Amino acid sequence: MKVHDKLRSFLILEELGHGGMGGVYIGYDFNTHQLVAVKTLFQEFANDEAYIKRFQREANVYRGLNHANIVHYVDSGIEAGTHYIALEFVAGKPLDAILKNGGAMPPKKALEVFECLVDAIRHAHEKSVIHRDLKPQNVVISHDGVVKLLDFGVAQADDDILKTVTGSILGTFFYSSPEQNQGKKIDARSDLYSLGLVFYEMLTGKRALVGNDLLQVTMAQMKSNFTPPSAINTAVPKSYDALCLKLMEKSPDKRFQNATDLLAEIRKLKLSPGSGSVEDSFDSEETAKLWVQAKEAFKAKDFDTSLKLTEEVARKMDSSPDVHCLLGKLYAAKEVTQKALEHFKKSIALSGGDSQYVLYYGISLFEMKMFDAARLEFKKILDKDPMNPYASRYMHLIRQALGEPAPARPAAAPGRPPAGPAKPGGRRPN
Repeated sequence: MKVHDKLRSFLILEELGHGGMGGVYIGYDFNTHQLVAVKTLFQEFANDEAYIKRFQREANVYRGLNHANIVHYVDSGIEAGTHYIALEFVAGKPLDAILKNGGAMPPKKALEVFECLVDAIRHAHEKSVIHRDLKPQNVVISHDGVVKLLDFGVAQADDDILKTVTGSILGTFFYSSPEQNQGKKIDARSDLYSLGLVFYEMLTGKRALVGNDLLQVTMAQMKSNFTPPSAINTAVPKSYDALCLKLMEKSPDKRFQNATDLLAEIRKLKLSPGSGSVEDSFDSEETAKLWVQAKEAFKAKDFDTSLKLTEEVARKMDSSPDVHCLLGKLYAAKEVTQKALEHFKKSIALSGGDSQYVLYYGISLFEMKMFDAARLEFKKILDKDPMNPYASRYMHLIRQALGEPAPARPAAAPGRPPAGPAKPGGRRPN
């Protein structure tokens, strides 16, 4: 398969990568005018019944799933001797790249992403599909914030087929359950263990299991001596520890028994104290109440009251990026520029450079007509996430404010059709 080859209604535009069985490409669907991801089986396996059976099983799995947080099925078949599966193309970043570049996620954001993944797995399990290969590399967050679960290539595959594909199990043992790594029979609870490892990594920025090979990882699993996430990242509410560590129990009987129960626990956690909101990190209920009152006063544009309350909160919670961010907004609203800048910079430093705080800073700089400084902040965001819609929009507004021409659009590659409009749908974290 080469760039510019045609496969049914799909024009192959670009190779994304390849594995032990085949390649993955970006294609253009002339029927829908959308980009798609096209998976193909290598020609050397085109007549191998075991590989064909596994490839067709993967297509059937995708065909049977219909969930906003699972990449959706487009088409499959064989064309000119090439077996293919066409799937929704998701423009975004894999979760492993996000964690590698940015470290641990803010706990509340991690829980929201996790909820989307659990709901996707709940749907798969209800269709009697066990994923078997849940890991950060198989999760993509689109540029508009939609969480998508990918790669059901080993879902429910027969062991004899799996064993014919080098690395299909061993390559993912860091995220597999103890029973899967030991070659035992698995059920849906194995996926829940893997989800626990993914959640742990989102909260801490670190892989839960360390080791150089399958044996070392399996031994670590059997000890089941995990450091609680909150002991690694103090921003993590302790209420998250119990949920995460329960998922990572070595015995399936001690874990959540199904994704539906896990989802209910997540939603209960979001509504309860210790849910990961800013208030949960405060030293007392009184401080949390002051914070709520400060935010309400800010929304009502009662900046004097909000500033008084927020400064009182800051005396007790000087290490909170949210508190300093609100102080920055308040001083900006009152046109006390130097203090506004100081608090915004402190919020960014305390958050470890989280793009959300950089965005707030950039917006305030823009509103204060400090366009060159604002441009630098939005550029920092776009360097990490080139498709960030908010930073892109403000860069456009800055060019307008300064009377600058719009940047020239890059010419399309020869023979490459324009991408169709973004496909609607998909669930974002709330």
